[in-house]
Amino acid sequence: MRLPPAWIVRAWRESPNLAQLLPEVRSIANARTELRWISEYVHEKLTDRAAKGMKVSDNDAQRMIGRLCYLRGQKGFPLQYLLGSQPFGDSLDIQCRRGVLIPRWETEEWGIKVAQGIHRSHPFFTEVPRDSTQAGVDTAVSEHEIQTFSVLDLCTGTGCLALLFAEQLRPPKAKFVYLEGVDKSPTAIELARLNRGINARNLEGYGTTVVFTIADILSFDIASDQFDIIIANPPYISEERYHSSQHISRTVRKFEPRLALLGGVEFYRRIFQLAREGEVPAVVCEIADEEQLREIVEECVDDEWAAGGMRDSAGVARAIIAWRNP
Repeated sequence: MRLPPAWIVRAWRESPNLAQLLPEVRSIANARTELRWISEYVHEKLTDRAAKGMKVSDNDAQRMIGRLCYLRGQKGFPLQYLLGSQPFGDSLDIQCRRGVLIPRWETEEWGIKVAQGIHRSHPFFTEVPRDSTQAGVDTAVSEHEIQTFSVLDLCTGTGCLALLFAEQLRPPKAKFVYLEGVDKSPTAIELARLNRGINARNLEGYGTTVVFTIADILSFDIASDQFDIIIANPPYISEERYHSSQHISRTVRKFEPRLALLGGVEFYRRIFQLAREGEVPAVVCEIADEEQLREIVEECVDDEWAAGGMRDSAGVARAIIAWRNP
């Protein structure tokens, strides 16, 4: 859709940088928000330079802001790649780089709902360890009584889901949470490990361990009873949808990795196979829509499982939740 000329004139009068952003963000309100974020980013960077004794000026700030607005609005660069990060969950700062999928609000939304639901109702988190009720005595659990809740995050990308679950699933005293993120991309795993280090403050002191492993889920194996839940945001966009501007924007096609986007039921089939082989009690995966949900249930969910969908705040079926029948 072409922009109304009046919008461009109005934005230009307010700020040339605002007008630069319009072609990509498509509204003056959104352009104002992104210009504010870009300005804050630039001023933070220049403040850091000044603190290190480097010479900076107001002209430096204007040049940097103008350059970033040009790349964003005229060239279509994703804002997260330009600013280098994306806030996620309650307090996570997820670093973003070319070659690794940018975390989405839809993923954050279902991830928080699932993690909080587990923390609120799973016996591991709700039952108090026997010795922890002894007044004035630190919890002491013998080695054979140590309990761990384990999460496997497949197609981890930036590690945002694994780190989100680590943030939300803080274990009770004398218990531990173990999270393993898996991805076939060395670039993704390198970034996920960087994000683990940057967000370590959210894990320290809570008995939480997060590791990231390079592996292809189509050939990856797990041991029996190794994990309590599998979570995943696998590639689920069909070739047809990928090339349709109605479903996938030009910016996504131009800048984000096809490897993390293009895929289908073959990934879900493998995820459920892993869950069966590893006797994993529950699986939660991101999906495209209601149609894909039906396809996955038909192709992957047998009589051992019960399954349903979770809708996002836009009303789109965004995740499949499956659990083993008693």
